[in-house]
Amino acid sequence: MEFQGMGQMDIQDMRIFARVAALNNLSAVGQEMGLTPGTISKRIQALEDELNVRLFDRTTRSIRITDEGRTFLSHVDSILNEIELAHSAVSDVVGRPKGRITVSAPASLGRRHIAPAVCNFLRQFPEVDIQIDLTDRIVNLQEGGYDLAIRIGELSDSTLIAKRLAADRQIIVAAPDYIARHGSPASPNDLTKRDCLMLGECRQWSFRKDGDVTSVRIKGRLQSNNGELLYHAALDGQGIFRTSQLQVADEIQRGTLVQLLGDYGVSSSSAIWAVYPSSKHVLPKLRVFLDFLADWFRAKHVGTGSGATAPLDIVAAKQSAAGKVKPLADMKRRL
Repeated sequence: MEFQGMGQMDIQDMRIFARVAALNNLSAVGQEMGLTPGTISKRIQALEDELNVRLFDRTTRSIRITDEGRTFLSHVDSILNEIELAHSAVSDVVGRPKGRITVSAPASLGRRHIAPAVCNFLRQFPEVDIQIDLTDRIVNLQEGGYDLAIRIGELSDSTLIAKRLAADRQIIVAAPDYIARHGSPASPNDLTKRDCLMLGECRQWSFRKDGDVTSVRIKGRLQSNNGELLYHAALDGQGIFRTSQLQVADEIQRGTLVQLLGDYGVSSSSAIWAVYPSSKHVLPKLRVFLDFLADWFRAKHVGTGSGATAPLDIVAAKQSAAGKVKPLADMKRRL
């Protein structure tokens, strides 16, 4: 497809177009960019007039990108990325990362662990802005306009590039009240006689001990696709919960949840990952944010097996040192 009149195109119009394509909401883009919805609409219309093509189908209630708009978007994303790289090449942005990062993260992990990390990062890097959306839905990074997503679990094959932030050790827990009423299981087979809190369609938990793997089929009265709901049910004494050690570390320390079957390892290759599109260049702002998150989780002793780590204030100080941006050698793993 050939677009007409591209020589006169304004870079800001490209940025507006890309954000409207990501958010499908003129008001949201206007608030983000400090413009009125009417101005956004006029800029899109001017762009369509210049290109002589319809980029969006618009009604009074919705806006949806056209096939021609998607074709144009692939070129615009590349152009905007190259412009940002050009700025990086001729400025001091490597020493002082700057710009906006849009992030998607799981709700519970985001509130409990990503939020304090982001707040600390913002203090260390005042020229970087972060928009973080918390959702348990697996988002499409390109369609959502995200630079980065944080994910937990086993990653499926895709075109994304991943950085492993930490192992995500799985453990079995229950509330003291539940244990008092039903007793503590002595082996994985005892779980078949207990109420287990079931996440999604998972009906089988596997354990390892001394090189042997034991799998048991679980049952229970409560099933949900939301881990945080099951977490609250576990606190309420409704059953035995398989979860991330990271998610319940504070509860175990306070005694509101108790780890069960500690002699057995829960078979899982789950981990905490940062993923980004393979088409994205690793800009300095993204590189330093990824490094910061990796050090943050390492300092939280999240199943890394790496021994002692630096306190969080030392991590932050190290990350904020001008020009000390580490290369991401381990980001080459394609999923």
